[in-house]
Amino acid sequence: MPTAPVDDKGSVLYYEDSGAPAGSTDYVTLVLVHGTGFHSAVYRPMIPFAVEHNLRLVLVNVRGYPGSTPYSKEDLEELRSLDRAVQASAITKRGMDIAAFLRWFIETEDIPPIHERADDHALVGGISLLSWSGGNLPTISMLAHAGELPERTRTVLVTYFRSFIMFDPSISIIGKNIPSGLSNLRRDPSASIDIQMAQFSVVVGSYYPPYSIPDRTDPPPIYEPPRQPMHQASINVDPKYTPTTSKMTPEELDSLTHPSILQEFQHAMWAVGDNILYENLARAFYDCRFDDGTGVLKKVWPKLRVHLIWCDMTLGECAWAATVVYHGLQNAEPANRRAVEFHKFEGANHFIHWEEPERFVRLLAGMV
Repeated sequence: MPTAPVDDKGSVLYYEDSGAPAGSTDYVTLVLVHGTGFHSAVYRPMIPFAVEHNLRLVLVNVRGYPGSTPYSKEDLEELRSLDRAVQASAITKRGMDIAAFLRWFIETEDIPPIHERADDHALVGGISLLSWSGGNLPTISMLAHAGELPERTRTVLVTYFRSFIMFDPSISIIGKNIPSGLSNLRRDPSASIDIQMAQFSVVVGSYYPPYSIPDRTDPPPIYEPPRQPMHQASINVDPKYTPTTSKMTPEELDSLTHPSILQEFQHAMWAVGDNILYENLARAFYDCRFDDGTGVLKKVWPKLRVHLIWCDMTLGECAWAATVVYHGLQNAEPANRRAVEFHKFEGANHFIHWEEPERFVRLLAGMV
């Protein structure tokens, strides 16, 4: 079972590797970070389509998920701390895990660096990072604290880190409230973890009426009647709008989910202060400059390309997250923010990578 060390305490992250495309010396490595409750096996349907696009896929399980180091009692206590600085430090550590994994994989696998191809001058090689839904918490934290990474890690990533893709991020990692008529998730820590997981799976796997990012968010739009899943809207609903997770066999769903994360840890993560989460977002994208030690503010990885993918039939928590990031960037100082390209996937729910893996890989190949 392949694992990568991410600190000097023996902590590891489990991963699966599709392998380098045969004979290729200019492939792009795409590291995929999963979301809440679902581990990286949810990306396996994408693997057969990687080679034709000269991609190497690396599926990573973050801490607390199968094969990776579990969260400790101390980790849980830090998240529950009433000390804002302690909570913030706990989130920062998860970003450090991701950065350490990227560096380790680059150096261990000796992947091709970013370089210009001779025949068409295209930039090839390097490593891209994609995170889905709640999995954007550690990856955004990595960008937010890029200036605090070990110098060796920052330097390695200058040569290799080509793009970051936020895939249908969740409002739970953004630190902003969602309009009540748009919210779909209901959290009940008193329920058994199996019931929590079953309910969560249906909500995140459903199709919802197509969403458009509003022109303004102050005051926030009113969603009345509330935005409800398509399969609950009519007895004559099109079968294609059956929740993705309801189309799976019980065995398939079991092979993708990790209910025990809902025992304690995920609820503690959901309870982290909104100001901490939003500060991470702001540091990652709205003003990403850091003091380089000379008193001069500079961007870390200024050439990094950033994309945000949002699916127009996703749940409200993800639709609103895309809205918050979009308007936050519009209000940020252009010279200080990261340039972010937005991509709307029409007719797609939160599970396009499972429903339409070939289409998804093809679209990613044009972004990385």
